[in-house]
Amino acid sequence: MQRLFILFVFLLCLPFDQFVSGADESAIEFVETHCVDCHNAAEPNGMVNLEGQDDSPSWHEDSYLLERVIAQLSSGAMPPPDIADLNENARSSAIVQLKKALRQSLPSLPTETVPISRLNRFQYNYTVRDLFQLSRDVFPLPEKLIDRHAAYRDALAGTHLHRQLPDDIRLLNSDLRQKEVLTGVKPFPKDLRAEHGFDNQANQLTLSPLLLDSFFQLSVSIVESPDFNPNTVGAWNDFFSDPEDKENLKQTVRKRLLRFLTLAFRQKVDAATVDRYAEYALNHIRTSGNFTAGMKKVAAAALSSPLFLYRTNAESEGESCYALASRLSYFLWSSCPDRELIELAEGGTLREPETLLKTAERMLRDPKVIRFLDAFPVQWLQLENVLAATPNPTINRYFSLMPDRLAGKHMLLEPLLLFDLVFAEDRPVIELLDPEISYRSDFLDTWYFTDLQPEEVDRESIRQINQRQDDQRVHLNQLIAEHQNQISKIVEPVAAKILKERLGLSSPRDLRPYASWEFNDNLIDTVKGLALTANGEVQFEDGVVVLNKAFLQSQPMEDNFVEKSFEVRFSLSNLDQRGGGVMTMQGPGGLFDSIVLGERKNRHWISGSNGFARTEDFPGSFEESLVEQPIHLVMSYHEDGRTQLYRNGVPYGKSFKKNRAPFNQDQGFLLFGLRHLPAGGNRYLTVKIDQAKLYDRALTGEEAAHAYQFGGSYVSDEELRKVMDPSIMSDLLTLREKLSEARQELANVPANANIEEITRNKQRVYDDQIKSLIRKREFHRVSVTDPRYGGIMTNAAMLSMTSGPNRTHPVARGVWVTEVIFNDPPSPPPNDIPPLSEEEGHSKLTIREQFAIHRENPSCAGCHNRLDPLGFAFENYDITGRWRTEYRNGRQVDASGNLFGRNVFENVVELKSNLAKDSHVFVNAFTQHLMRYALGRDLTPRDRVQVEQITHQLKGENYPLQKVIKSVVGSRSFRH
Repeated sequence: MQRLFILFVFLLCLPFDQFVSGADESAIEFVETHCVDCHNAAEPNGMVNLEGQDDSPSWHEDSYLLERVIAQLSSGAMPPPDIADLNENARSSAIVQLKKALRQSLPSLPTETVPISRLNRFQYNYTVRDLFQLSRDVFPLPEKLIDRHAAYRDALAGTHLHRQLPDDIRLLNSDLRQKEVLTGVKPFPKDLRAEHGFDNQANQLTLSPLLLDSFFQLSVSIVESPDFNPNTVGAWNDFFSDPEDKENLKQTVRKRLLRFLTLAFRQKVDAATVDRYAEYALNHIRTSGNFTAGMKKVAAAALSSPLFLYRTNAESEGESCYALASRLSYFLWSSCPDRELIELAEGGTLREPETLLKTAERMLRDPKVIRFLDAFPVQWLQLENVLAATPNPTINRYFSLMPDRLAGKHMLLEPLLLFDLVFAEDRPVIELLDPEISYRSDFLDTWYFTDLQPEEVDRESIRQINQRQDDQRVHLNQLIAEHQNQISKIVEPVAAKILKERLGLSSPRDLRPYASWEFNDNLIDTVKGLALTANGEVQFEDGVVVLNKAFLQSQPMEDNFVEKSFEVRFSLSNLDQRGGGVMTMQGPGGLFDSIVLGERKNRHWISGSNGFARTEDFPGSFEESLVEQPIHLVMSYHEDGRTQLYRNGVPYGKSFKKNRAPFNQDQGFLLFGLRHLPAGGNRYLTVKIDQAKLYDRALTGEEAAHAYQFGGSYVSDEELRKVMDPSIMSDLLTLREKLSEARQELANVPANANIEEITRNKQRVYDDQIKSLIRKREFHRVSVTDPRYGGIMTNAAMLSMTSGPNRTHPVARGVWVTEVIFNDPPSPPPNDIPPLSEEEGHSKLTIREQFAIHRENPSCAGCHNRLDPLGFAFENYDITGRWRTEYRNGRQVDASGNLFGRNVFENVVELKSNLAKDSHVFVNAFTQHLMRYALGRDLTPRDRVQVEQITHQLKGENYPLQKVIKSVVGSRSFRH
């Protein structure tokens, strides 16, 4: 049968004077009336016989059985409602009488046998640190989950009686902790947790031969570590350094060992033991000729001794004070007694209540009390389980957004800092459950109170803006085409006449040997007629030059040019994503310039050598522009070295001044070519080119801006004015101005926004914000105004560690509450009970409905009827501790229930409020946890009665935490 121990729940903690007073109905009469029919010798339901037998003690003399009866009555589990309708007055009266019987049974309770207790890993580390006054840990301690700055540690363990922690706390990054240990020292395996979560319970701290051998190797590695030296060992001069008096070496060694062994073995050490260790040290000193080496050997031997590894029990009255000193130091400091404690034990005054109380107060103000804060709350709250939480990232990706710094590491700090706060300021214990103030980080504020989503993108608004811009571009392109057409009608007849008279040509001019060319309607014939070197396969398909794994290059120039300008009109296809040059110019001395198509196929820039690598990117999409008309690019070179790029007649970017002019009489020839030059110079892709033009003389900036209007050869405005009517010329200039304005307006139309890219960018920015919050280690003192969060029950750490990857685990949460809040761990489920599946086979059901099916199994119902209401109370929290009102399937969350058949609540907020009102229930359970941790063993009925006395005595003071701790120290169980 499940072991029951929900003592003092609601009805149990009656005023203490009633505990020993009489009542209307005796306990025996009550049991005979309401219990014996089911719990008798013939049919003892639940293996509980309340009828009694002649050959065994009466049930009311059995302390453990009385505890079970009281627990069942207090919880409302017994008598069953269908068997007896018991009024609350009768129940209260019976509990009072049963408590009285329990107290009367304690003298007959056998004295418990307490096993000797081995040091666990945490205690071993700090005992060695204090013995040698080490400035660092001996080995890594992953069980230490919080690292505090020195200023915060000082505030926690300050000397002020009424101290307050700072408003802002900054914690250290725990990832750095591994660097502050002794090199070459490895810890022994982590110790097993006992049923209630603690790793200092004597019955769990066994010692196998293999572990004993590892302790010997560990002790040697400590003293032989290169980090074990005068700089890190505060006790070096007192123990390891060469003595000045070489004549009385034995006396010196013996004196040092007596002091050291008393602390290491935590008791008075007899002369024979000191002599044995002294002789061992002296032999090594004589053999090695090195005093320090010999003292290291004897120190390692002491660390391997059972007297060091085990905390022994007192076998005489004289030893009891040493045992008490050891029990006190390992409770509050996780280490051996200091010199002052040993002296009090040696003088026999430590057992005096006043001295014990003052000593406990001194120890609570000592910085070493931080170790209690590192160990007890972590184990009591089972917070190491947070690090094993693995929520499905498709449900909440932010928990594991940073694999090296999971959100769980951040979450577990909240309840630990709350415990620090309640401890340091000696606040009521109930504030651990329902605090008025707490510490919370910006990350946790975001986690609890936001939807964890970036700002929503207004897709419809963006679509409308894009459409307006598209309409504007269409309008401007039409306007530009109209202006160009009007200009062409005015200029082309006049320009043709001028060129014919000037050049005597009726067709485009052949500019060879200057490698200038013009691709127009008769593209194929023109290319074939040029003096070009073809490298690779050059094809002509549908009026387009195709460079298939090839490029075209001019022959060297025979004459020198002062400056040149060239224009490219092109459309491209099948271009590698990496991009590449489409028009290049090369010259002596490594001179190189290209007009380059960008990586994303929607940008171009000048790229080259001779003093600069590239210009800024020039915006605008090739593919979009080519839908309406080709892009016109003009690059103009000048004698002073300036280079300027024009796009559709408008200067783009700054003019770039190179180290030297690209066209100089002394530089020799230049090469021009049509090429495809992808990244790395790879020429093995296909490029299709529509048109390219190279002009035969230098152009000014203004000329270059309009050069594309006049065909392959340039006709200046002066030539036009000579033959054109002034009014027509004025119209031409007006049209040019309107054309320039339209082009500028078109260039200024923003590129259309990519909705998906905007969404991705917002997500990336938000992710970076969350990562930044996770990296921070600042926590702020806040008032707890939202009762959904705050306290040890309703925080993301507990709620995430009691959930599975895909769904919450009400049973795990219910078990956690019964273990931590009520100190009543349930028995493990039978082996033949299948677990509730994580699969989505019941996707349309709520968790409560799924468990209703599970409870149809009679073997499951007993535990689930008790645990499920507690677990369901937390169903408003998802797998990572965030509040929800409905499940992912759209069903509403039902978190209502009742506690132990009474105390109805609608949600966890009401449950927490009810528990806070009946604070003695939680405080009693908490004090039992504290007593168990302090004693390092299971509690007996005698211990639990003392716990009730403590909670009764402190009720009027509202149970301040440090007073609860001091009351545990002053209890009979702790003192004896």
